[in-house]
Amino acid sequence: MSRFRVHNLPKLGEPINYDDVSPYLWNLHARLHNAIHAETRVYTCRSWRLAEQVTASYELHWNDLVVPGETLLGSFGWAVSSDLIARIEAEFAKGEAVRLFVFNSDADLCFEEVLEPID
Repeated sequence: MSRFRVHNLPKLGEPINYDDVSPYLWNLHARLHNAIHAETRVYTCRSWRLAEQVTASYELHWNDLVVPGETLLGSFGWAVSSDLIARIEAEFAKGEAVRLFVFNSDADLCFEEVLEPID
């Protein structure tokens, strides 16, 4: 269980801190009006550390899978696998952030977030 803060991209408001990534991810799609076909893709976010906690918003489309310089850690719909949670926790343990792209059933990007580990 790792503490982390969530940064909403592209509008960088005040980040929100959380204590556990698992419940955060399990409840993520509940924020959507019609989440039955929602999908979240999770990528590494090395650019967050390398650019001193600033990164470009990519505004991906449903069929875009490549984020330059980053690695796809996994994706989830209704259920989040324990394997994906472990990969996110491993990134946090290395001091690395991860980036979420959340898509809804209409295939448009709903929101993009960076999850940054808190020491």
